[in-house]
Amino acid sequence: MLTYKEKVSYGIGRLGSSITMDMADLFTGYVYYAFFGLEENAFLAFLGVAFGKIVIAFTSYFSGYISDRTQTRWGRRRPFVILGAPLLAIAFFFLYSPHIILPFLGFQYETMVIFSYLIIVNSIYQGTYGLLLTPFQSWMPEITTEDERLEISGYQNTVNLIAFVIGAGFAFLLPGLLGGSAEELDLDRANEVFTGLTNKDVLTTILPFIIGVFALLVIIFFIPSIIGIKAKEVFIPQPTIREELNVVFDNKNYISWTLARGFISVALSMIMGIVLTWIDKALYFTGVIEYLLFGVTLLGVVFSGFIFWARFGNRHGKTKSYIYSAVWMAVWIPFTLIVGQIEMISQIIPILLQAIIFVIFAGIGVSGFYLLPYAIVADIVEEDERRTGESRAGMYYGFESIPLNFFQVFGFLIVGYLLQENFPFNIPTLPLFTDWQGHTYSLGLIIWGPIAAIFILISVIVFWKFVNADPLKKS
Repeated sequence: MLTYKEKVSYGIGRLGSSITMDMADLFTGYVYYAFFGLEENAFLAFLGVAFGKIVIAFTSYFSGYISDRTQTRWGRRRPFVILGAPLLAIAFFFLYSPHIILPFLGFQYETMVIFSYLIIVNSIYQGTYGLLLTPFQSWMPEITTEDERLEISGYQNTVNLIAFVIGAGFAFLLPGLLGGSAEELDLDRANEVFTGLTNKDVLTTILPFIIGVFALLVIIFFIPSIIGIKAKEVFIPQPTIREELNVVFDNKNYISWTLARGFISVALSMIMGIVLTWIDKALYFTGVIEYLLFGVTLLGVVFSGFIFWARFGNRHGKTKSYIYSAVWMAVWIPFTLIVGQIEMISQIIPILLQAIIFVIFAGIGVSGFYLLPYAIVADIVEEDERRTGESRAGMYYGFESIPLNFFQVFGFLIVGYLLQENFPFNIPTLPLFTDWQGHTYSLGLIIWGPIAAIFILISVIVFWKFVNADPLKKS
């Protein structure tokens, strides 16, 4: 049994790391494409993001497996947290400092140098995230009783929500602070928010300060669980990795769920990767207020959606909740074809208002996806433990990271292709599109919504046909 203090200590542990990951998924590809020197190479920017997802796939899996078999005087999982938290913090800071680090090290600030830096540092960040979070999440079944887990999961869901608000909020705020639309960016122009500073000053001072604070939070919020949790771990000997994988693959419900979640993860990574560029270049937001209103609206809708889908799921089950939220998202995401693109509508309804209406309706579906997967996986893992009598939390949580991150890789590569205006070696690209205001950009910036909707609907079909999202419920 954990004390109340220990429960809270564990529940808040992920706050700092979740802030960094939410921000990384939204901001990394965009900021390298818009501000860090890959303006003509969108595909390289998102290829660098995608490569990190390959790394996290394997580090999550192997850290879960290895931590299952680790025996030290500090326990099985705690050493991974002690090592991983500071490494993650350092990697996160370096991820958004190429304009500072590369000149300091004497490198020329050139396209392939920046791309190589992104590949290396993002891989370290993503890999360390897997090294840290899979053992940390797998720690919970070993230090808690069944009756305590729902309470602690409630703390974690609250923390994840707070992290999303902070991480996503700053991801939407920072483009405005850095000078607005990248298409007209003048780094030597006086910044409209920070009086007396140019946009270049903000890039080299304010941005590193904000990133440094978030990096520090990673360490701070893991300290209470590292120091404060004294509960004795329940050690359950594990079979070989081959036997473990056989058990995982024999769990058809788990495999089907992983496949369904994978397809919708393609859509979600597309949304996370392209949304800032979409509102920057296609909707032509130019100031902090526009970015802020869009971001605040999204966060408010997601928060309200959490409450709605939680109540709906408790009443009607997770299966209906997942299907309804996903279908709702698939219906509204294709409206990227319309938002800000029709002159007659835009003369009546301002583009900013169109964007806010869009994010209100689409965000309701997005919130359902954010809320439900943790609960569904937890039920599948617990059902397996009841059936087999063995704890495989590390294996289940670690294994799913491999296919899911490869699905995310595919999503980020799609984003890179949609935004790239010129490929070498005569590789075909999407045609350029000129909107009614005279702005020219890749056609991908308006067709990404329908493409994402296709993957969402595939997920719904797989989920509906093959997944039991409420395996603990008895007929």
